[in-house]
Amino acid sequence: MVQHAIDWDVAPEGDTYDTDNLPPIVVPRPRRRLTRHVGVVKLYAPAKSYGLVASDTGDAIFNIDDVAACDRAALDNGLAVTFEVVDGPDGQTARRIRIDGTTLPPQPDAGLVSKGWR
Repeated sequence: MVQHAIDWDVAPEGDTYDTDNLPPIVVPRPRRRLTRHVGVVKLYAPAKSYGLVASDTGDAIFNIDDVAACDRAALDNGLAVTFEVVDGPDGQTARRIRIDGTTLPPQPDAGLVSKGWR
């Protein structure tokens, strides 16, 4: 008995495939692009593990879990940070916060200068 490379009994000629039994088609979903913002830590309460970041788009609240692990110990009021803004249930929320050593913080307003802020 001779063996052939193709077993025609399994797939006879002229037979069509079953369309109900096809593998699923995976279509890539486009990612939403988030913009990184530069701001200043306006208020940070280590005991409560939350704070506020001020930027051009307004204030955004953050939790200590949103700060990069390597930057948590050095986080303090007045530091320049970069972050992404996400609309949350309580308004704008800052995510993926990193201390930014390359950018100067924005200029203080006149009220802080009159109080001696330098």
